[in-house]
Amino acid sequence: MIYSQYQDKLSHCYSAVLMDILDTLGLRNQCMDPSIRPLLPSMKAWGEAVTLYCESVDYIPEHPYQLEMELIDDLQPGQLIVAQCNAEQLSAFWGGLLTNAAIGHRAAGVVTDGGARDYNEITALNFPVFCRGLSPYDSLGRLDGKERNVPITCGGVQVNPGDLVFADVDGVVVVPKEVAKEVIQRAWEKVQGENKVREELRAGASVVATFQKYGIL
Repeated sequence: MIYSQYQDKLSHCYSAVLMDILDTLGLRNQCMDPSIRPLLPSMKAWGEAVTLYCESVDYIPEHPYQLEMELIDDLQPGQLIVAQCNAEQLSAFWGGLLTNAAIGHRAAGVVTDGGARDYNEITALNFPVFCRGLSPYDSLGRLDGKERNVPITCGGVQVNPGDLVFADVDGVVVVPKEVAKEVIQRAWEKVQGENKVREELRAGASVVATFQKYGIL
């Protein structure tokens, strides 16, 4: 996992601070549509993007779920599945059995603009799933994987294999792999500064004076 050396720093970050740093680099549209939500507010995930492109079908494929299964079988620890589901009807791209398989491969989580089901099973396992909604509909005969490990557009943002994807209750941020190292370092430094600002504001310091001092708000 290409971001394994940054796990400690990323564990102290959150989507908003990463987006702040991306803003300063002129990358101002890296946050997925807010309709993509975690199954539980406490869920948080980050990792190297492994991508899958799916689209709507109106037939049962000869080899159903094939690309989804191959993708999971090839997962490396810490990788995060990102799936574009190009379909108007919401159906469950993700479910309980796939969650167990992803856990077995030590995946970091799943982000999709499609749906999920088996809510109780997934949340009991506390596996991070971010999706557009829940649906009892199976993807079989409604949605099928077409390509994997290709550039996709999920939640309105381009995601390339190897990009850093960071997801929490505020949203899902995509950090292009070319700038990921710089963004992680600067985000971690900003988190340290924000902690100092919080302490001073909570102690009654002037907001204006504190912002002039740290440039953080």
